[in-house]
Amino acid sequence: MEPAYLDVAPGEQGVFVDPGLDGAHDPTVVRDVDGGYVMVSTDTAIGAPGAGVQVRLSDDLVTWRWGGHAFDGVPEPARAWSGAQGLWAPEVVRRGDEFRMYHSASTFGSRTSAISLATAPTARGPWRDRGVVVRTEHDASSVNAIDAAVTIDSEGRDWLFFGSFFGGLRVLPLGVDGRPVRDGDLGQSVARRAASINGAIEGSHALWSVEHGHYYLFTSFDSLFDTYHVRVARSRAITGDYQDAQVRSMIDDREPPTRAGNLLLGSHVDVEGRTWVAPGHSSHLIDGDNVYLVHHVRYGQDRERPTTQIRQLAWTATGWPVVSPVPFGGTVDGALEAPDAWVATRFVDDVTDPVAPRPAEVALGPVGADDRVTVSVDGEEMAGVVFRDLSEAGPRFSVSALDRAGQAVWLQGAP
Repeated sequence: MEPAYLDVAPGEQGVFVDPGLDGAHDPTVVRDVDGGYVMVSTDTAIGAPGAGVQVRLSDDLVTWRWGGHAFDGVPEPARAWSGAQGLWAPEVVRRGDEFRMYHSASTFGSRTSAISLATAPTARGPWRDRGVVVRTEHDASSVNAIDAAVTIDSEGRDWLFFGSFFGGLRVLPLGVDGRPVRDGDLGQSVARRAASINGAIEGSHALWSVEHGHYYLFTSFDSLFDTYHVRVARSRAITGDYQDAQVRSMIDDREPPTRAGNLLLGSHVDVEGRTWVAPGHSSHLIDGDNVYLVHHVRYGQDRERPTTQIRQLAWTATGWPVVSPVPFGGTVDGALEAPDAWVATRFVDDVTDPVAPRPAEVALGPVGADDRVTVSVDGEEMAGVVFRDLSEAGPRFSVSALDRAGQAVWLQGAP
């Protein structure tokens, strides 16, 4: 049964209230030609009536306003193939003077799905549908054509990552026109999980790091309703084998089910006491020298209501990405002092309930010019990164590190 929040917004008349980031599910952010930011996301019941990819606009990545829909409903080729009433998980990339959107059309629990391509002169549109580029059929295909994301390889070529439950994640090469090089290509596997949990993995995206010489594959594991979380693995080749810090392969469909990938982000209680559940379906934004992880998350007190958070993303000295404990609220001017007393939020494999910050003994080593740092947490030495963010309570100094098991540890000042 399809969850209620994935219903398209009803068409009742009334006073429209801008939802801001509420309702933004499966988000992607891109910089537009005028320097503004455009977020596209799945059609949900929160927002103005209609369907066709939700659009939100911002000047600073902090304050967002409603921008309408990219299309007037589901483009006909995608609707005819999938029967979809709304569009899912759009991805937008800029190639020269052209913006390209890849969106997914499907119905909950089905593999009869379509990824389509659209183009526009700006990220705000107007968008022109270019038709279906990848399609799958429920009874004939072992993979699901949803959740598209485009990655540029080390030689400047585009690749399309896609896939979800049932068949896992795939990658295939794209031509200069943004279409698969080979018609009908369903790519090769880069991540797969056990059949007994319906292969619960989706929402992939990847990026190449020149500094570290790896491709980094970000994925979401488990149920989007309550146990969703983000993991990351890396490979020297864009087609894999993607492995985590414990050298576990992302292709592992053995029974009983296993977990692979460094645990980057999960359900948690923040230092203000607010509960955030099932963060996932992330994407990344490269904005000059800054990199951000963009993901949806659910309010702990209302799990049917998603919103989006944006976090700074950086690499430790050991070559692994970590994200800021504090959602991005703007840049901090001037220096910040480390706190005198610390709390640690530890994400742990197989712990699905929201984890809360706890007092910790923290010894911070010298902070490098790149904000990389070695930190001791309750006697365990870890590689980490210092972040400086604006929060609702003001400027915040924090550290994000990885423990020996590749699990994220967030360090912040005690409230």
